[in-house]
Amino acid sequence: MAFINPKFIPDKSGIYLVGGCVRDRLIGRPTADFDLAVEADARETAESIASASGRRVVVMGEKEKRIYRVVTKDATYDVCLIKGADITEDLLSRDFTINAMAVNTQTHELIDPAGGRDDLWGSVVRMVSPEAFERDPLRMLRAFRIAAALGFAIDPETLEAISRGPERIVQTAGERIRDEWLRMLETPFSAELVGLAKRCGLLFAIFPELSRLEGCIQNSYHCFDAFEHTMAVYRSLEKMLHQERPGIYPGRKNRDLLGFAGSPGLAKHAALLHDVAKPVTRSVDEKGRVHFYRHERLGAQMVSEINLRLRFSNAENSYTSFMVKNHLRPLFLFILHERGRLQPKTRTRFFIKTSPWTPDLLMLFAADSMGKDPSASGRFEKFIKNLVYQYFTDHLPASRQSRLITGRDLIEHFGLTPSPAFKTILEKVEEMRLAGLLKNRDQALRFTAELLEKHGFG
Repeated sequence: MAFINPKFIPDKSGIYLVGGCVRDRLIGRPTADFDLAVEADARETAESIASASGRRVVVMGEKEKRIYRVVTKDATYDVCLIKGADITEDLLSRDFTINAMAVNTQTHELIDPAGGRDDLWGSVVRMVSPEAFERDPLRMLRAFRIAAALGFAIDPETLEAISRGPERIVQTAGERIRDEWLRMLETPFSAELVGLAKRCGLLFAIFPELSRLEGCIQNSYHCFDAFEHTMAVYRSLEKMLHQERPGIYPGRKNRDLLGFAGSPGLAKHAALLHDVAKPVTRSVDEKGRVHFYRHERLGAQMVSEINLRLRFSNAENSYTSFMVKNHLRPLFLFILHERGRLQPKTRTRFFIKTSPWTPDLLMLFAADSMGKDPSASGRFEKFIKNLVYQYFTDHLPASRQSRLITGRDLIEHFGLTPSPAFKTILEKVEEMRLAGLLKNRDQALRFTAELLEKHGFG
């Protein structure tokens, strides 16, 4: 079994390919990441690979967990010492049986002390032992991520072991949880695994704020409690981003419309947290009507706190908190549209305020709406298709054109002195231009004169 180009591997005994690369090659899954466990000098092996490939060695990790990495044009090699007395002991200390296999690089012999190959053929993620989760609690979440990525089931005993101590996950560094979490959410069928993580207690251990959504009864516009609604939204968005149901722009995949670097995982993270503040903002008026006033604003603050806890980047946090804070904004447009009162200026203002994440927000709105009332999905779908079309075909091209007037015009034509009012005036003119209501410079100057007369900017 030729797993790798042999010219990069030293021709000596005691070198083993281990873990995910063995698993992936056995099922015909492409991989460019190769882990090597060696009996002797790990650095020497890495230096040999680097020399053969014309690259260099990067040293990572503490002394006891040191890894020597070589990145070539086509692959990444991570080399470390075998843990334990031999390769068998090393493999039996790993997380899951399908990751506890090795191949001798000289003989190509498969070493499989935990029965990983049988579980691979059976499409099962199974712990090597219950101690696997004690050694590293992050492995509990990794079980779900691997199952989502491979389309595997999680072994019942493994699920039971996770459910006995899901709270241990908080012992793990936030950035490690974030990485596994987002990798799981990037997969096409993660909704089922998110639901399973909830039943094991792991979801609420990572996001205790979500536990309050269970039993949070909503208003008459909703068919479900807040948590069931959230999961319905999540499933709907996942279908839009991976199964293209519904497709919202001709000739392009939905996920390719995302404004945040095409990251469906981050969009789904926002969907899961979009109503996180509902339980703490819930009120009932004198007529028995349920309200969640300003839950989107408080929710954005709560999401920022969650993201800080999990060490999300500033860009990732800005995106998800924006999505949560603005997830009701498209609803107001939809209501105006249904009443026949949606004006071009209002639509343009929405595009200006939400770009470049307008398509992301509209897809979240569609998923949110279908999560309230699945029977009305056709109306929501038609509405967002029209808005997305107008955004890409009208608004974006127009926004790249030069403005009709500048601050110099305000000084020279109207005798104004530079002030914060300049920004307000110029934004109003630009809004009218993008709405198609101002076509040229003369019209823009006349509109500005009317604006100054009406509001008295100075």
